[in-house]
Amino acid sequence: MSMKTALRAVRGLVVGAAVVLAPTAMAAGRAPTPKECAAHPTNPVVKGGCIVIDRKTGNCMACHVIAGTKMDGNIGPRLTNLRARFPNKAALYAQVYDAAINNPYTAMPPFGKDHILTKAQIREVVDFLWTL
Repeated sequence: MSMKTALRAVRGLVVGAAVVLAPTAMAAGRAPTPKECAAHPTNPVVKGGCIVIDRKTGNCMACHVIAGTKMDGNIGPRLTNLRARFPNKAALYAQVYDAAINNPYTAMPPFGKDHILTKAQIREVVDFLWTL
């Protein structure tokens, strides 16, 4: 393989990786914008972020401070550094599904138990939250 061919191959891999990773980068560490959500994302991280900011589904920013949102709630904790607060995604999923399991006095709605969100939606929300 010539040097020119090898460089083309590497360039192709870099461009391909950028295209594949771009949807995740949009929501990683911050909530997606309404414009990003209006584009009907297919990436689970971005979809989860869109659920979080949607007033009809998650509406998480009504109670939590979330990077990238303009409306900051003050009822729940800041949604930052969740990997340090939860040992794994399963624990975070359980928290979103029914926070009363860990705290019977919580103000957080049981999104899964009360069928506010589907299990698939909760998985997407957890995928997004895991980036914060």
